[in-house]
Amino acid sequence: MTEAETEVKPERGTAGHYMHFLNWAELRGELKASTVQNWRNASTKVLEIEDDWHALNVAEFDLDAHLSRFALLKRTSYTSGSMDAYKSRTRVGIESYRRWLNDEPNWKPKSAINSRSSRTGVKKSAGTTPAPTPDGIAELKREPAGFVPRHAALIEYQVALRQGVRALLTLPEILSEKDAQRLVRFIQGLAVDTEDEALAE
Repeated sequence: MTEAETEVKPERGTAGHYMHFLNWAELRGELKASTVQNWRNASTKVLEIEDDWHALNVAEFDLDAHLSRFALLKRTSYTSGSMDAYKSRTRVGIESYRRWLNDEPNWKPKSAINSRSSRTGVKKSAGTTPAPTPDGIAELKREPAGFVPRHAALIEYQVALRQGVRALLTLPEILSEKDAQRLVRFIQGLAVDTEDEALAE
């Protein structure tokens, strides 16, 4: 009997089984790999405050109470943006897992359903959002460069550039590959060649 055949799967409803579910969803293409990675990383940080957390019954435990306890214990370990992101991703992931356990057909996050609907050309109901007036359009155009909508979750990152020099980056919670490439080009444009400056002097 091989090692794979003797492997015991985690008990259904436990945190270990939740992680098993995430792996399955990623391999089957049920969820995007980036979504699974975000849920897995955040959930691990949130759940590991408990000893033997893999055996934790995430199907029935008080999720709100656990998130509050995590926020209290780790309040000095993360920025407020990171804390909110970890709690939000963990909540969405575990709630999706609970719906999946109950065989609910719509166990995936509503945000994924909404994004697909928008790509299929589903029209919004008339009258929900009034058309902007010319003055309103002018106001939008006057938004300063680098404007980030208030609803976008931000996370702060400290980057060690060299000895004694650190940079603080504040980036959206969800950063696409195109966004990252745009940032790289922007930062490269700010760089100063110190060797050329020394020769000029």
